[in-house]
Amino acid sequence: MLLRKNENRLTKLLNIFEMRKLLILVVFVPLLIACNNDTECCQERYVAMGIKLFQTKFDADEEAYVVSDFTPDSITIYGVDNDSILYYKKQNNVFDLPLRKTETISRFVLYANGYYDTITVFHENTDNYLSMECGCVVFANIKAVIPTNNRIDSAIIRIPEVVNVSATHVELYYKAD
Repeated sequence: MLLRKNENRLTKLLNIFEMRKLLILVVFVPLLIACNNDTECCQERYVAMGIKLFQTKFDADEEAYVVSDFTPDSITIYGVDNDSILYYKKQNNVFDLPLRKTETISRFVLYANGYYDTITVFHENTDNYLSMECGCVVFANIKAVIPTNNRIDSAIIRIPEVVNVSATHVELYYKAD
């Protein structure tokens, strides 16, 4: 009889141990499966307006204006009403500028070769749902780009839909020195 009692206790202990293992599996395995790697989402969610700089010069021999790439000796770009400097003393002619996600007007100051210019970008924003893990990304549709005309002569919108960072959306044309 004593042996049978001990056997019953042992069986109960084993059953409790098995139930705990099962409980751990039921609770923790779904949590581990639910955790996803979010590194791909971070790369895909960054959307910015690509700009490229050009210069127009009058060619007397051709009697026409000639357009060429313009790389300033030094350019600094920052957003208006924003403390962040986006580019500081760079020698480049291609830039990615983030548009405001909660407003329809974005303004940037460009300080190139000793001259200040401001470009004002009018755009419409659209929330685009990616997934539960990645959330939403804001796409923009550029309506107009207006420069201050100090050194920038004009701006042309090449691709109005801003949905990534791998495109030149706006071309800025600087006046010749």
